[in-house]
Amino acid sequence: MYDSLKLSWSPNPSSAEKAYRAAGLVKTKGTIYLLPPDDATLRESFNAPRRPQSRLSSGAKALCKHFERGGASSEHGIAHPFWTLPTGSNDNKTATASAILDQMLLPTSDGAVWRNVMILHSFVAVYEIRNRLGYGMRWTLQLDRIQQRSEQTDRPVEIKKNEDEKEGWFIKSVAFRGFVEPIEDIDVGVGDGEDSS
Repeated sequence: MYDSLKLSWSPNPSSAEKAYRAAGLVKTKGTIYLLPPDDATLRESFNAPRRPQSRLSSGAKALCKHFERGGASSEHGIAHPFWTLPTGSNDNKTATASAILDQMLLPTSDGAVWRNVMILHSFVAVYEIRNRLGYGMRWTLQLDRIQQRSEQTDRPVEIKKNEDEKEGWFIKSVAFRGFVEPIEDIDVGVGDGEDSS
């Protein structure tokens, strides 16, 4: 999928790159070699309310806003080509969004086949998952540098600026960012043998 966006793996990979690759993640221009949050953390941030006292989850709020993209219209009854329109009470909308998340997190070809931890712009780190049709979700990752400890003083030592920026990070917090559509003008190229017509 999106083969034109993928980069080759290093001929002499670091341990971080080896772990990233072994986890089945993809490498693109913005990739950083950081293992993504586990499914429980992704669910927790997706199902967290956007505001205190709200019964509408972050995922449901994002789905309600995102639904109108791709030519869909809840007002005019035009269905989205992939996303389900959340309707009813806030609890019902949250349940609809949670069902979509459950489907995306399946460890099969029905779930996410594209998984990438990457830097977008202005050093915004995200974890992105996409299904075989190119639809997906993103979580914002608040990162911090791993501090190396000096053996003599046990104080943090700054990592030099010229070291590889793809490594040496840890995730401080995770927040659901939103839904994503297939990337325009790029053939998804699933190559699963199914007729897509």
